[in-house]
Amino acid sequence: MKTENLLCTFQGAAAIDLLTVDKHLKKLKSHEIRNLESFCRIMSNYGFFYKDYDGYFVSYSIKQIGKEFDLLRFGDDLILNIELKCELKIANKLEKIRKQMEINHYYLKFLGKPIIVITYVENDGFFVYDSTANTISSIAESDVAEIIKAHTPNLAIDPDKEFIPSNYLISPFNSTEQFINGEYFLTTTQQKIKTEIKEKLETDRFVYFCIAANAGTGKTLLLYDIAKEFLQGGTNVVLIHSGKLNDGHRKLQGTYGWKMHSIASVNQNTTSSLLDPCDILLIDESQRISNRQMEWIIECSQQKQIPIIFSYDPKQYLRSGEDRDVLSYLETKHPDIPVCAKKLTTKIRTNKELASFITNLFDIGRSKDHLDYSCVTIEYVANENQLKNYIAYLHQDRGWQPIKYTTSLYNEDPFDSLDVISDKNAHDVIGQEFSKVVFVMDSNFRYEGNRLMASRYAYYSPKGMLYQITTRVVDELKIIVFNNPELYLKLLEIKAMDNSQ
Repeated sequence: MKTENLLCTFQGAAAIDLLTVDKHLKKLKSHEIRNLESFCRIMSNYGFFYKDYDGYFVSYSIKQIGKEFDLLRFGDDLILNIELKCELKIANKLEKIRKQMEINHYYLKFLGKPIIVITYVENDGFFVYDSTANTISSIAESDVAEIIKAHTPNLAIDPDKEFIPSNYLISPFNSTEQFINGEYFLTTTQQKIKTEIKEKLETDRFVYFCIAANAGTGKTLLLYDIAKEFLQGGTNVVLIHSGKLNDGHRKLQGTYGWKMHSIASVNQNTTSSLLDPCDILLIDESQRISNRQMEWIIECSQQKQIPIIFSYDPKQYLRSGEDRDVLSYLETKHPDIPVCAKKLTTKIRTNKELASFITNLFDIGRSKDHLDYSCVTIEYVANENQLKNYIAYLHQDRGWQPIKYTTSLYNEDPFDSLDVISDKNAHDVIGQEFSKVVFVMDSNFRYEGNRLMASRYAYYSPKGMLYQITTRVVDELKIIVFNNPELYLKLLEIKAMDNSQ
C-alpha cells in the first residue's frame, strides 16, 4: 500500500467522477472530492508545498475490522488523522464529531505513538480532539497548517502491518472488566444490526431475531453488548448460553448481577421460572439447543410475549443435530411468529491466513487463498509422556492454550488417551477466544484424498470438536501430530501452500 498526494488525489477523482467507469476505480464519492478539494484550498493559503500534501493514506480501512479513516499520515514520532465532513445541519453535530474522533483515537492508540485527530467540517471550520478529557474544541486554520507542515511522514510505513486486528477484539468472557467498562467498539456491521434490533423492538413488542454468523465474526460480543445496553436501560434481560458457563459468565453473574443460565438448566419444569421476570431473552450458540428445549422456550416466550434474540453458527456443532439453522426451524415450525433475520459474515477475530488454513485443514484445496501460513506451526511427537510434558511446557512457559477433545462420561472414547493434555475441552471454550491455541491430532484423524476424515466411534463429533477448537484462535495455531506420520505429511503439504500456487 502506497501513500498519496492529496492534490493529485482529488484532481484524479474529480476527472473520472462523471465518467462511466467500474465502481472500484472511483475511490472517492462526489461529496468526498469536494471536501478534500476544499481542505486543500484552505491549506494553500498557508504556504503549503507539494511535500505538505504528500504522504497520506486516503480512505484507509483496517483489515478485518472495516474501520475507515479519511486521511492518515504516519511519522516516526506522530500519527496524524484528519477527517473531512460536509456541512452538518443537525442539532447534535458536535457530539457526532466528538464520538467519531474518540473512536478514531481508540483504534490509533494501539500503535504506540502520539496522535493528533482533527476534523474539518465544510463551512464550519476545524476541530481537534483532546483524548485526556474526551472533548473537542475549535482550532484555527493556521494552527492546523502548522501541525501539518511540522509533521514529517515516513513513507515506508505500511498501515496493514501496523494495525493488529486482535488488539480491538475483546471477549465478554476473557476480558470481562474491559467489556463492562465499554473499552471496545463494534464494527460498522455489528452496530447496524444492533440499531436495527433496537428500532424494531420499539415498534413491535413481540418478535424474534436470528443472528446467523460464522466463527470469528463477533456474534457473541454483539449479543452481549446488546444485553448490556438493555440492562443499563433498566430492562429485565435473561441470557441462555448453550454450553457450560465459563469463568467470564460467572463473573458477569456474581460481580455484575447478570441473569444467565446454562442450557442444561432448561427443562419443562424450570423454563417458566428461569424467565421470570424477563423482558427480553438472548440465546447464544442457539443451534445447539435440543428440539424439546427449543419448544419449551418458545412456548413460554409466546405465553409471556417475550422477544428472543437467537445467535448461532450452524458450523459450530459438537454432536449430530446441533447444526440447526434456527431461522429455517422457526419458519417451518412456527410460521406465525414474526422473525427478523440478520447475518454477520466478515471474520474479525480470525485473520484471513488462519481462516484459509482452517478451511484447507478440513478440505485441502477448498480455499484458493494460499497465503503465508507462518501463523501456523505443525509439530510431531511420538511418545505419550513427551506429548504431555511438552504441552504442559507450552502452556505454563510459553502462553499457549491447549484444548482437548470432549470425551464420553459413560463409555470408552477414542480420545480418552488425550484427556490429560488440558483442563479445557471443546465444550469448555464455546464462545471464548485465545491468542495462541495448541491441540493434538492423532490416529483418530486421516485423509481420504483431500477430505479430512475422523473416527466414527467418538461420542461427540471429532470434526465438530476440531472446528470448535481451531476457531477459538486469534493469532497463532499449533498442531501437534501424535504418532501419525501420514497425517503429519498431509498437514505439512497444507502448510507449504503459498501464493505461488
